[in-house]
Amino acid sequence: MNQKKNYLTTPKESGFTLVEVIVAVAILSFAIFATLRVITASLNSITRQGQRVKALHLAQAHLAKLEAESFSNVVPEIWTIDSTTYQLNIYDDNIPASQIFIATDNNDWYNVIGFNNDGNDDGILVVEKNGTITFTQAPSSPPSSGEYLWTQSNLTLTFSDSDVGTEVQIYYRYYHLVEEGGTVPSDGEAGEEGIVRLVTDPGDLNNIVVEETDSGDSIPPDEYSSSTRELFFNASDEGKSVWIYYLPQKTTDSDGDDYDDPANNSILGAVEGSFCNPDGSIVPQITNTKKVTVTEYWKQGKDIQRTEQETYITR
Repeated sequence: MNQKKNYLTTPKESGFTLVEVIVAVAILSFAIFATLRVITASLNSITRQGQRVKALHLAQAHLAKLEAESFSNVVPEIWTIDSTTYQLNIYDDNIPASQIFIATDNNDWYNVIGFNNDGNDDGILVVEKNGTITFTQAPSSPPSSGEYLWTQSNLTLTFSDSDVGTEVQIYYRYYHLVEEGGTVPSDGEAGEEGIVRLVTDPGDLNNIVVEETDSGDSIPPDEYSSSTRELFFNASDEGKSVWIYYLPQKTTDSDGDDYDDPANNSILGAVEGSFCNPDGSIVPQITNTKKVTVTEYWKQGKDIQRTEQETYITR
């Protein structure tokens, strides 16, 4: 008797072909690449916005300080010559002669066009009155009429005796000081003890002034790291409230806009102003309103970014 044997059959085992593996890897790689691009773009956007927010904060803080100043001291400054020496009301001692010009109360403009070319780097300004150069040689002592001596070390302009009683407008632009306050972290407080991270980069320790808020006494920091913007204090200064003053680090002008470029890790603020009418139009004469612009610059890759803030200051 023949018996039928039953054979259990199973489907043939199968796997991914090489083509399928390549396609899957390509799809996965594309997805990862796209995700990384989104993450990178988001991080760059956050960095850009962070710099912009800090720049706006610095501009607004300096505008607030200007609005608290007396009208005559805000650039352009007004001064009736009662002595032959006048000191500008700012900190920056790097203002070149080419960025200062003077006008008298009868609208005779004295535009500073550079240092004299007698070969002696003596700081004497070459000026022009209504477009005509009044001198190119070193002045007499005291200076003759129309001659001005600019001393960068103490921010003073020297006028001649014959100018006494004349009301002058002094125009210039300058890079503004950054002022920030805080408490030096101590043991048990948030942050690393003895370390304050600055808003922007002043370059090195020599450019930083620190004062204790309560006493006004100078506090010498121990060290500064430009790469991290960290300012290090010794243990005895931990817990103190301090004000920190500095000029942000800058480099040479690369884009031809007559302003120095900010360093890679800094935000550089420039201030300039003019007299204006109530409608905001600029006029070359003394009025009861000044329009002041604060522009903050920072570097983003190879490009220089900027943001402007304006205010009107009235007498």
